[in-house]
Amino acid sequence: MNTIHLIQQAYKDFQNGNAGHAELSLKNILKSQPENFDALHILGVICAATGKKNEAMQLFGQALAQDGKNVSLHYKLARVQFESGQFEAALGAYEKIIALGYIKPEILLAKAVALINLQHHREALDCIDQALSKWPDYADGWSHKGSILYQLGQFEEALHCFEQALSLQPATADSWYKKGLALDKLARYTDALASLDRAIALVPKSAAYWLDRAVILHKLERYAESLSDNETGLALAPDNAEAWGDHGLTLSRMKRHQQALASYQRALGLRDEYADVLSNQSLSQLVLGQFESGWQSYEYRWKKGNADFRRHTEIPLWLGQPAISGKRILLWSEQGLGDTIQFCRYAALVAALGAEVVLEVDPALKTIAQTMGDFKVIAIGERYAPVDYQTPLMSLPLVFKTDLTSIPASPSYFKADSEKQESWRKRQDFANGKLKIGLVCSGNAGNTNDHRRSAPLQEFAPLLQLDGADFFLLQTDVRDADQLFCQRTPQLKLVANDISDFDDTAAIIANLDLVISVDTSVAHLSGALGVPVWILLPWVPDWRWLLDREDSPWYPSARLFRQNRAGDWQGVMERVTSALNDF
Repeated sequence: MNTIHLIQQAYKDFQNGNAGHAELSLKNILKSQPENFDALHILGVICAATGKKNEAMQLFGQALAQDGKNVSLHYKLARVQFESGQFEAALGAYEKIIALGYIKPEILLAKAVALINLQHHREALDCIDQALSKWPDYADGWSHKGSILYQLGQFEEALHCFEQALSLQPATADSWYKKGLALDKLARYTDALASLDRAIALVPKSAAYWLDRAVILHKLERYAESLSDNETGLALAPDNAEAWGDHGLTLSRMKRHQQALASYQRALGLRDEYADVLSNQSLSQLVLGQFESGWQSYEYRWKKGNADFRRHTEIPLWLGQPAISGKRILLWSEQGLGDTIQFCRYAALVAALGAEVVLEVDPALKTIAQTMGDFKVIAIGERYAPVDYQTPLMSLPLVFKTDLTSIPASPSYFKADSEKQESWRKRQDFANGKLKIGLVCSGNAGNTNDHRRSAPLQEFAPLLQLDGADFFLLQTDVRDADQLFCQRTPQLKLVANDISDFDDTAAIIANLDLVISVDTSVAHLSGALGVPVWILLPWVPDWRWLLDREDSPWYPSARLFRQNRAGDWQGVMERVTSALNDF
């Protein structure tokens, strides 16, 4: 055979699955003809197909040295460079193709994808717009433009692009999927679900489609369906750590915490030190009363994806070691006001170790927190003298190895200002012989759990029909619908306009016989003051209230009333009304 026939035979061998024999034949040709363009070209193709990317790039480069205008060869080189992560080199190859006059939509798109991988998103958009201006019916171009806009957080614009792509190619599962993700980001969950349904109908074996559909169902609080979709996705991709983490989170929302822990362990077996999973795991451990492991996992709250900003990191962190006697330490509040109220009790324990304590709290809590003990209390943002160590308040249970039997739960640790208490007593006619009951129906509307923990004030209507009691609405923020209820309910006294901080709220509460509150900072404040407080909890409670019990080891004066099913405040109020008659 002559050389041409040998090269043709080698290519046939490769196509027939005998790549090794083909490679050997071509290398033999190159020994005697090192500049044979066809042998270099075909051997480069074989090396690229068999994973020998560096060798392929070298061979394509040698071939291009002889024919630098070969568009096909530049394209093959660009593909191998891209697949090897050499995005800058691939970009150069695509630009060379365009400079040679080969301007096609697929080349412009390939260049755009290289730019995306180099984080040059705006340039990538310009490249795709160039293609779409000339080929407006290029569906892949619209889809990729949507993907770039999605990455840039321009979800409305991305959605428009995916819709354009689907108008041109309605049977493209990936475009339906991406449209669903954009709708999800726009909080249009029902529409997102419909798009995922279309994607799954076209490609039913895609794990990503099922798993993201499960996430959307979770956001819609359709937990049983979410769990089912998640398990379908996991059957297709059992080594997906994120999916196992989502599986555990959904189980926890269904109050199946023990099973959730098993799913979290599956996730951690696949991805060690998975902060989001470890943080979520801690909440299930704590609500189950598994405090030893729970406090340890809870430290991952600082490393999870949506972690709060951690202050004072320039100061050495103290988590129990070394000995702190004679040292000065800053204890600082984190998360919500209720969290600060619950955990600032530990400041006295740190002071008992011989440390000089500086307690930093939200400005609204500064005055009431000063009633706890003989240590300095400052508001967030105030200056303080240099300290040796710092500890976030919610890490102190870990420091003190707190378990269910060792929670520092004195009957009260806050004190209301006596002068303010007397002023409120006179102002509100607290001497008429009736029971004085404070109500709280809602907390911070920005809390991610607010729609579960807050209740419409209308739900409290049965309580207000009881004789022998005066009722006071203790919250400072009253929502519009609740304002209307107040206007129709003169027996409910409003005190919000006279409350400037928690010191005022504490003075009012100290005059009351009972506080009835959903899970808010006022519930914590009542417990810290030692005033009887009935706390109304959603079906899946926050971890601090544990499961099933009617008392709280954190607050001796608290009694817990729990929903028997999600959203059932009516059943809670029936039990509260009955208990209030007895009270």
